[in-house]
Amino acid sequence: MLSLGERREWPIVKIIKLQLETPFAEGYVNAFAAIGETATLIDTGNPGKKSFLEFKSLLRQNGLQLSDFDQIVLTHMHTDHSGGIELIREETDIPVYIHEQASISINGGKLEHERNETFYHGFLKQCGADASIHKHAQRYREINWGKVHYIKDGDRLPIGDDWFEVVYVPGHSQSDILLWNPKTGDAFSGDHLVANMSVNAFIEPPYPGSTERPKPLLQFRDSLKKVRMLPLCTVYPGHGEVFINHLDGIDKRFLEQEKRFRFIREALKDGAKSVFEICKILYPQLKGKMIFLGLSQIQGHLDLLELNGEVEANERDSVFFYRLAQ
Repeated sequence: MLSLGERREWPIVKIIKLQLETPFAEGYVNAFAAIGETATLIDTGNPGKKSFLEFKSLLRQNGLQLSDFDQIVLTHMHTDHSGGIELIREETDIPVYIHEQASISINGGKLEHERNETFYHGFLKQCGADASIHKHAQRYREINWGKVHYIKDGDRLPIGDDWFEVVYVPGHSQSDILLWNPKTGDAFSGDHLVANMSVNAFIEPPYPGSTERPKPLLQFRDSLKKVRMLPLCTVYPGHGEVFINHLDGIDKRFLEQEKRFRFIREALKDGAKSVFEICKILYPQLKGKMIFLGLSQIQGHLDLLELNGEVEANERDSVFFYRLAQ
């Protein structure tokens, strides 16, 4: 990787948005090329040859090729952001930087895959859903990313012509980071901050050695409060358009959450319900394997309502039923 001070022929500083198709509801996912004294790729799009060829085509349209880059920084482990790594590394030996929390998935091998599958089967059952209907079958695939460097909150990385600080923002996933330049306020936000789009806080397994799973909505809210204190200017998100005024976006996320809290309380007024039953009321459009999105969203909100003493959970036949606290 180049150190700051080594000169390049490219203009200082250029940020290029690479908009890639994705099969998910968002329609497109963003990657960014930050060109200056150093050249950095922020995220890599989806797995598979089609996305990879689209990725290289967009680089060529901007006069770039993979060998121009010094490093790849991933905002989180979700496949629509990290999926291009393996094919990229077949062509060039670019070091990859990602939050240290991702090492669990990257280095865990088949045992970690099986632990995750067991957890998600159990979570669906606990919600009152049926894993055979409502869960994607995930086959084990070995992760081979070569030179992976693990970063943590407060670390600094050379991006473009300056240093960007790593801000750990768990919630949407356990590996989420935001990168920001304290001098300019520029930030690469991944899926933590996205304009005009509600961001899900996904349920994930407990950390190895722990029996209690993370509470993603609580984490997400704390991360939003943390980022609200930063004087960000231009935000380059993982989906949608580049935007300014991150405070408005954060306030909208909190208002959306408050609206869901009200809907959940209303759904429980006539008696106890499982997470799956609440999901069918709040998100009747979700079918089949898409149900997990709603279950994860609702469980996160129930976590906070339970912490605040507003709801109580009781287990019957391995299913948890929630009711308004007396």
